[in-house]
Amino acid sequence: MTARAKTPLSLLVGLSTTLREPVLDAMTDATTVVVVVDQDELPGRGALSWRVQDASGPIDAGEFTIGDDCGACQLIESLVPLLEALVARANWDHIVLAAPPAMEARPLVATLLSAVPEIAVDTVTCVVDAVLLVEQLSGDELLAERGLALGLPDRRNVAELTARQIEYADVCALANAHRSATPERLVHLLEHLNPRTAVVTADLAGVPTGPVARTGRFDFDAAEAWAGELASSDRLQPSGDGVTTVLWTSTRPLHPARLNDALEDIVDGVVRSRGVVWLANRPTQRVRWESAGYSASLGMLGEWSETEHLAECTVVATGMGLDPARLQAILDACLLTESELASLDWQELEDPFAGVF
Repeated sequence: MTARAKTPLSLLVGLSTTLREPVLDAMTDATTVVVVVDQDELPGRGALSWRVQDASGPIDAGEFTIGDDCGACQLIESLVPLLEALVARANWDHIVLAAPPAMEARPLVATLLSAVPEIAVDTVTCVVDAVLLVEQLSGDELLAERGLALGLPDRRNVAELTARQIEYADVCALANAHRSATPERLVHLLEHLNPRTAVVTADLAGVPTGPVARTGRFDFDAAEAWAGELASSDRLQPSGDGVTTVLWTSTRPLHPARLNDALEDIVDGVVRSRGVVWLANRPTQRVRWESAGYSASLGMLGEWSETEHLAECTVVATGMGLDPARLQAILDACLLTESELASLDWQELEDPFAGVF
């Protein structure tokens, strides 16, 4: 018996549900079934509503109840049996899943690939609003402040979500480009944030001018590598049109208190940064560095002994109007000095990140 081919799935993400509608229409055809999940009812009723439709019209609808735990986790768990049922019906040869605005593609894709082997992720498309992109990437507003959090524990900010949606996308559909004074700069910014992505502009009606589904562009290993640790010079893109990406490295550890005091200066002018750092008072630990907009975070990645690398600091930062020399100087000033390297008891240093990670 010939094995049945996997059903390709195209995933649509993005904060603006209004701008996503024309893109969603462009992703579908007569052989496509569409699953749309929205979160309008989540703040008031604790539920995510969903609907299923194809070219003939509505097929089914319902809702997923979200408790006080991880809303994204509960959504993913609820989607699996729904998608399995659609595949089993075998009435369509393509699935489009429109995720709720605050959903990131990465955890959703990872679960679908392991839990629903009958599905093959084909394309991840992110809708980007040209008018709001810089604002969304530059602030520190929490999703909860906009009523967009996926449950009570969700403390992500808008900049973090926007960056992660872009970084995992095979296609970025740039809507409202005609309303931007510098659309070329925005394209350049998207290419710095994710050189894997194909940027497709939309026309005045919001309809994309290029393919946004069934592109065959999704590559799990490449997507995971880019969304993971950024730690090499091959991640740099040519500067131009006001967009710059900087690589900063050091073989000396960071003084934790000086780093904490400098956080605001480090992220000033930086849209997005990621990397791995070495804190002097935690000499064995690999520490994740991540910033989006005005927010920076650090977390544990593991031990240096688990890698082939000696302890070091590596950060890749992208910004608009970014001054590389200034950023380098700020980060360098956070390092232990030569005299501190020789005389300090590193582990006795004050730890401003205690309890954070």
